[in-house]
Amino acid sequence: MNINATSVGQIIFINFLIMLYLTLRFAKGKSDNLPLVGLYTFLLSFLFFPASWLYCWYWSIKKPKLEVEL
Repeated sequence: MNINATSVGQIIFINFLIMLYLTLRFAKGKSDNLPLVGLYTFLLSFLFFPASWLYCWYWSIKKPKLEVEL
């Protein structure tokens, strides 16, 4: 099997796109600042991509925020 920097970069980039989509989808309605969630996903995907899986899992199990009106 031939592994080079181009194929590794493509795998990391595809992982980034998938994790960004899933994390933002899970965080919608649970976070006040979605751009910051996206930035953290971006950084985790490119620095150490298994950490982005854990971050996505964190948002998938987090309970939605309840808005309390007084």
